[in-house]
Amino acid sequence: MKKILLAALLAGCGLMGADNVAYIGASVGNAELKTSVGSGDFESKHDDTHYTATVGQYVGEYGRVSLSYTYVEPTGYVQHSDGVSLAFDYILPVVDNTVSLYLGPVIGYTRLKEESAGVKMDLSGMHYGAQAGAIIRIVNNIEIEGGYRYLVETGKDTVLGVDVSADDLRMWYVGANFRF
Repeated sequence: MKKILLAALLAGCGLMGADNVAYIGASVGNAELKTSVGSGDFESKHDDTHYTATVGQYVGEYGRVSLSYTYVEPTGYVQHSDGVSLAFDYILPVVDNTVSLYLGPVIGYTRLKEESAGVKMDLSGMHYGAQAGAIIRIVNNIEIEGGYRYLVETGKDTVLGVDVSADDLRMWYVGANFRF
């Protein structure tokens, strides 16, 4: 899977000579992290609001590469919850220069730290997955987008002799981008 993600990112970088347009974006949505406790017989979910800031570059007519920072609003015993992701999206124009769909691989790092009654848990680790959504250009430099991101998480910890692992992170989001 990692080789496929790397190949997709490198293929996108090869298109850098075409129509390049930088952009910045901000989005908000819901993040749901599923964790397994013990041998997987017990699962728990963290369901919180997230805020994402993105910088990116459109690559030719059919791609974009982006770097995103996501902050997840801590609730309950969560002390820190955020992440950084690198993505490459393949873009399919649907309505001439106005509406496009996108799909692409994502790789990055998630930080999740909790503490309760003096017991600390750290489920930080790498993540990989995919995202898909739609982009609607409002005017030449402003667009809105909405999408869904599914990430496999690799963070694990042992708390009081019990293994805990982060399984997956599911995020939906809506936001706006400004193209330069």
